[in-house]
Amino acid sequence: MEPLGPGDPARIAGYRVLGRLGAGGMGVVLLGRSAGGTLVAVKLIRAEYADDASFRARFRREVAIARRVRTRYAVPVVDADTEAAAPWLATAFVPGPSLADAVGATGPLPARSTRVLGGMLAEALDAVHTAGMVHRDVKPGNVLLASDGPRLIDFGIARALDDTVLTAADVVIGSPGFLSPEQAQGRPTGPPSDVFSLGCVLAYAATGTRPFGSGPVEAMLFRTVHDPARLDGVPAQLRPVVEACLAKKPGERPTAAEVRAACVEDDTERGWLPSSVTHLIAERSARMLALPEIDATRVDGPAPAESSGGPDGEGSPRPPGRRRMLFFASGAATLAAAGSTAWLIGRDDETGGRRGEAAKPVLRLGLQADLSGPERDAGKAHEQGVRLAVAEHNARDDNPFALALTVADDRGDAARAESAARRLAADGRIVAVIGATGTDAAGATLDAYDEAGLTLLSVLDGDIRHMNRIFLCARPSNAMQMYPVGQYLGLHGLDDIALVDDESEYGRQVTRLFAEGLRGTGRVDVMPQTVPAGGRDTGARVRTVVARSPGAVVYGGEAEGLAGFARALTAAGYRGPRIASQAAHDSRFLAQAGAAAEGWLVVSTATDPLAAPSARGFARAFRARYRTDPPPFAAEAYDGVRLIASCLRSLDRPRPTRHDLVPVVRRTTHQGVSKDYAFEPENGGYVGTGVFFYRVTHGRFRFLGSDPRKV
Repeated sequence: MEPLGPGDPARIAGYRVLGRLGAGGMGVVLLGRSAGGTLVAVKLIRAEYADDASFRARFRREVAIARRVRTRYAVPVVDADTEAAAPWLATAFVPGPSLADAVGATGPLPARSTRVLGGMLAEALDAVHTAGMVHRDVKPGNVLLASDGPRLIDFGIARALDDTVLTAADVVIGSPGFLSPEQAQGRPTGPPSDVFSLGCVLAYAATGTRPFGSGPVEAMLFRTVHDPARLDGVPAQLRPVVEACLAKKPGERPTAAEVRAACVEDDTERGWLPSSVTHLIAERSARMLALPEIDATRVDGPAPAESSGGPDGEGSPRPPGRRRMLFFASGAATLAAAGSTAWLIGRDDETGGRRGEAAKPVLRLGLQADLSGPERDAGKAHEQGVRLAVAEHNARDDNPFALALTVADDRGDAARAESAARRLAADGRIVAVIGATGTDAAGATLDAYDEAGLTLLSVLDGDIRHMNRIFLCARPSNAMQMYPVGQYLGLHGLDDIALVDDESEYGRQVTRLFAEGLRGTGRVDVMPQTVPAGGRDTGARVRTVVARSPGAVVYGGEAEGLAGFARALTAAGYRGPRIASQAAHDSRFLAQAGAAAEGWLVVSTATDPLAAPSARGFARAFRARYRTDPPPFAAEAYDGVRLIASCLRSLDRPRPTRHDLVPVVRRTTHQGVSKDYAFEPENGGYVGTGVFFYRVTHGRFRFLGSDPRKV
């Protein structure tokens, strides 16, 4: 990182700018930090380009493209403002070096590292191509290295495959030495162009030199089109796949998926990078810990305080503490479609005004949930909590408006979710939406809600890739949910931690920063292990874990693989501490794992309304309405309605609109029955801890509270 230049800003929106990460012809890349301590890389566009209407259109397209890519090996966009005087976008910050820097500092990568790199980058490109896009600038400088894999960055010249409006013929776009023959000739490009560039990158990683040499740009372009690649130093086991990628004719190259299959690595126990590069990553990560302190901040509500406790008026508002750079104590560390949609409109308990009274203005909320698909239990809990909150709101005489509800069942399907979101967004009466139930469904809705300026509040999704100007995450992100686990391990003096993921994107988010945080203490040995859900070798992989005699086993994958893992762990004779992430807080885990679930410690962002004192009134009201105990996430959905209603009241307007709500809701603090709520103004992320411990006891989740010292 370099110091800021005289023309660089000190702040961009809600981010404090700490230094320069790089610069190019179109702008600069700056290191920024949010009020909550999150580090981001901010691409700031130069003013002369921002004044060009065609460039601004391309930049809008770039942001939309980057948000559509779903892969663990691409850096996600977390925030952007395409309409600012100097437009910008922020992506998650990866402290590791680029491939170009690593090769320059430590030399070419070993054959195994290059093969693993090829498989991971091919997986990223396969996701890019599946999304209907071409990256068009795959080069060593756009590949960042991390201990858990590379990250493909900079979609600045990426284009959708069907985009013909913004593409010009006879224009060379890309980086000489790593672009394809069709790019060098200014011809149309498709996915095979990225595969050619990938072959160039792998050749560079293995040899430290460009396969078509260096020198004047014109000479490199000529050699790319007419000369064979120089692959003398490429290891024999890699040469066939690299040669196939570098075929001159696009139709003769393999697909990204085929490259990935050809680069499969059988030995997954060892780290993928040589020690010289891992040391470089560690050094750069350590520098991030020496950055200046975070500015003191306070998140204030937009209106005078009012009671917002439970149905009985319990509790009084208090602003939650600001989120800081998180440090583990005592051995913990920095953690750092098409298809029909079911609609239910305006039941009797959702319309305002009692008989004989003057009608109040009616403001409509949307609920998008999976009510009939694989996550229907969670979706039903959302609906019950929302309907209870709406009914209670409408029963009070002192509310200046009534609430109505439109419910969309998207069945947890991404295509249906997008269709449902567009229908909800098209209804001008709707001022905010709560949903969706699943991660894929939530991601599919963002473009529709963003275009409509319609606030989306999620009580279940913690994927940082989904954050944008209209998104509110009413729970900690997937990575931040593991912070209390680090505290727990430190308080109990547990080291030699077996950290298990299942190769899912969720598993990567949960385990990556957690592993780096634990390693950062210098006192904890992290033993990573991948156990794919449903894999035939689960037993063998689990026995490998147990053979290392870990002090604790932490599972960070999705629920689908946990039951089998738990059974295999019991069968292997392990009896030590077993800890699982949010995904394990699911009745299906209890049913599928049976006796093997007993004793597991589970962290969850859902409170237990039957055990938490703040939710007792809610639990009584829920039982009275539904004749059953409230399930997980019903209280959080209930809180979501009350939070939005509080924001609408604070506007003090006869009929506030969705556009009135967007700038206000992120500045609001709310004391809910489940937990306190506040949000990072720049990206809608949750501010606070908001995580609870449960222990599986006699086949049930026993609530232990939020304090790791009492677990």
